[in-house]
Amino acid sequence: MAGSRTGRSGRSVALIFVLFLGAACASHLRQAKAAYAEGQELARRYQTEQALAAYKRSLSESGLEVRAHPSAQAFMLKGLAEVNLALWPDAEQSFLKASGLGFEPGEAWAADVSVLGLAVSFDELNLKEAALRAYENLLGRSSFKPVRLAAAQKYSDLSLERALGLGDKERDRVLADLARTVDRLVAGDFACGYYHYMSSQVESHRGALRRSYEEAVTARELGLPSEKILRDNDNQIVFCRDALVAALPAPEREAFSAVHASWTKKWGWKDARTPGWKQE
Repeated sequence: MAGSRTGRSGRSVALIFVLFLGAACASHLRQAKAAYAEGQELARRYQTEQALAAYKRSLSESGLEVRAHPSAQAFMLKGLAEVNLALWPDAEQSFLKASGLGFEPGEAWAADVSVLGLAVSFDELNLKEAALRAYENLLGRSSFKPVRLAAAQKYSDLSLERALGLGDKERDRVLADLARTVDRLVAGDFACGYYHYMSSQVESHRGALRRSYEEAVTARELGLPSEKILRDNDNQIVFCRDALVAALPAPEREAFSAVHASWTKKWGWKDARTPGWKQE
C-alpha cells in the first residue's frame, strides 16, 4: 500500500549475501560461512529464533577465525553476523577492519559486501547521510547483483524516510531524484522485478497511481525475491486499484476494471481485492 516499506531491521537484511569459497577455507571460516548460510535460509522461512542461533554460531566461529587468521574476508563475515544480530557498533568496526586489511584479487564482490554492511551499520547508528552516500556509491559501481539489489532496497527506504519529513517542495525534489535513480536501475536491468517494485513504491508517493499500478503488475509478472515483498506488492496493487476505481470516469473505470480482472484471474486471486494468500 502507499508508503509501505520492506522491514529495515538488521535481522531481516535478506538481500546481503556471501559468496562461499568452501574448499580453500580454514575450518573456522568454513563453519562460520555454513552457519551464516543456514541463518539466511531460516530467516527467509521466518524461523527467527533458529536464524538468530545460527547467526550466533557464525559470529562465534568467525571470531575464532579473526583471532587465529585475521583477514578481510573473516572480518567481513563477522560483520555480517553482527548486522543480523543488531550489534551495530561491533559490525561497524568489523567492516572497517575488513576494508583496512584489503581483499584479494578477484574478491571485489567481497569488498562490495563489506561496504554494504558498513552502510547498514551507519544507517542503524543514525549516520544517515553517510549511509546514503555508501548505498549510492554501490549502485553506481558494483557489478555484484545481490549487493546492487540490497543497496537499492536500503537507498530507497532511506530516501523515502527522508522525504516524508520534508516540506512539499523539498519532498517533491527528493522523490524526483529517487525516481530518476530507480529509472536508471530499471533501464539497466529491465527484467528485474524488484526494481519495478521499487518504482511502484516511489510513484505511489509521487501520486502517479496509474504508473504505480502498472509497475506493480510488471513486478509481479517478472517475479520478486521473497514472499514478503510479493505480498507487499500485491497490497500496493490493491491500493492503486481502489484509488483508480474511485477516481476514473465511468467508461475508463469499466475498461480498467476489466483489465484488472484479467490479471487477478491469471494470478488466482479470490476477487479483485483479495490475493490468493490472504485470509478471509
